Amino acid sequence: MRPIAVASAALLALAACGQGEEKGRKQSAQEVAKEMAALKMEPGQWQVTNEILSATAPGLPEAAVKQMVGQKTTVSNCVTPEQAAKPSANFLAAQKNSNCSYRNFSMEDGRMTGTMTCSGGQVPGEMEMKMAGEYSARSYDMNTDMDAKGMPGGMTMTIKARTSGRKVGECRPGEAAK
Repeated sequence: MRPIAVASAALLALAACGQGEEKGRKQSAQEVAKEMAALKMEPGQWQVTNEILSATAPGLPEAAVKQMVGQKTTVSNCVTPEQAAKPSANFLAAQKNSNCSYRNFSMEDGRMTGTMTCSGGQVPGEMEMKMAGEYSARSYDMNTDMDAKGMPGGMTMTIKARTSGRKVGECRPGEAAK
């Protein structure tokens, strides 16, 4: 079912959102990348799990919304030493060809918070995401709220999710992050 695929792709944004226009300090991708340097993540094989905790989508059949809730997606990626040393702001977007802007992004004392708004990439329309979570060099855990608007048929969607990642070992020889 296409709306489920859209929601799953949106969830890969590893972030969260709120409703309405939020005022706050706007940041460039370079400023966010500088904040991301605080992550000090270890290179190697990482496993990331996304779980949809709740979802609403007016106009989408209730059965389709219920089917999304509880979905877990786990992916594994190789993070090279170069990527670990300098994670980009797009690390959060987890998708290519997305146009993201950032507000109030902060990483300090093992806590990460911020708002990211993206358009383009794998999901049509615009997503505003707010994230709050904890991180260390070997793991992270984030609660996310996401609002998507401008989707096909004028549909809107709100998703609450949890994303956790952890280093599970070393990369296989010749493997590069995707």
